[in-house]
Amino acid sequence: MTATTDPTRSRPTGRRRGVRWFTATALVAGALAAAGVAWQARMSGQAAVTAAPAAPPAVRPFELAAVEVARVAPRTLEERVRLSGSIRPLEQTSLKSEVAARLTEVLVREGEAVRKGQVLARFDTVELAARLREKEANLQGARAQLDYAEKTRAKNATLRQKQIVAETSFDQALSAAQAQQAAVAALEAQVALARKSLRDAVVTSPIDGMVAERAVQPGENLAVNAKLFTVVDLSRVEVEATVPAETVARLAPGQPVTVAVDGFGDRRFTGTIARINPMAQTGSRAIPVYIAIDNPDGSLRGGMFAVGEALVDRADGATAVPADALRHDGEGDFVLVVDNGRLERRGVSVVRTWARGDMVQVTGLPPGLTVVTAPLPGLKAGHTVTVTATAG
Repeated sequence: MTATTDPTRSRPTGRRRGVRWFTATALVAGALAAAGVAWQARMSGQAAVTAAPAAPPAVRPFELAAVEVARVAPRTLEERVRLSGSIRPLEQTSLKSEVAARLTEVLVREGEAVRKGQVLARFDTVELAARLREKEANLQGARAQLDYAEKTRAKNATLRQKQIVAETSFDQALSAAQAQQAAVAALEAQVALARKSLRDAVVTSPIDGMVAERAVQPGENLAVNAKLFTVVDLSRVEVEATVPAETVARLAPGQPVTVAVDGFGDRRFTGTIARINPMAQTGSRAIPVYIAIDNPDGSLRGGMFAVGEALVDRADGATAVPADALRHDGEGDFVLVVDNGRLERRGVSVVRTWARGDMVQVTGLPPGLTVVTAPLPGLKAGHTVTVTATAG
């Protein structure tokens, strides 16, 4: 059986081809239309965003701590020079042996208080007393010979007036009398020295004070000028301080000095500059300055280390700001003042610096203003600021 094919099934008619073409075209057109609508909507949104103006960002004020500002108020300004050195008694004496003898008694020790004239030690006086008696006996004999010589001279003078004796005899009698007078004077001096040696055998304190050193013991045989004691008077002491040569010109005798001493905590002693050495020390080129301090209770002792400050200048009721608060521009010196949360420029005139340059005395600032004291270069006049706490 032979198969046959219907030509009408295998080939579409012209009407059906037209329908398919129309359907595809419609789909493409719909997609294009949808894409156009989406593109239009997107462009419209971008245009809306572009057209709306952007809001400016908020500006935060500068924050200042209380320690970065200061309130302007009249104050007392002082300039001081620092001094340091060791304390030593203003009056002290070193006692030495005046006689060559054996020491029999030593009556005091270190640290004991003594009065002027108090006996400190005694020497053996047996030999010294014997020497004194010997000198006194020699003096008596010399005086007897002097009486005889004076009588002989007077007799020869009378006979010479009567031309009974020769002039040579009178001159001899006169010379003998004069020689005997000299011998008596020499023996009188020896007696005085012997009496002094006997007195010096008793060692007494020449001042009121305390025994700082005892260099001998009883029973020692001492020579003349052997060291015995050191006695110091602590009622007044002095600090031997040194200052640089360029600073000493600001000091003068009579200036008050406040002194702090190691070991006394916050206690302060008041003194005055007593003397200024005219010569600088070799090597350091520093100049010694001597500060006298009253010490009635004897609390200050020799050798303690002290630091003092001498008041060299003072200004009462002055206006001053910290050095970091002072600024400078093309118009001159100025400070930044906090006024109602904003910074303002206030011009000032500089008078002088104080406290080694830490404070600057100025004019042109009324009391009560709040001044920026922190060295913040970014701050400018017109900036808004806040202070975290009220400055004192």
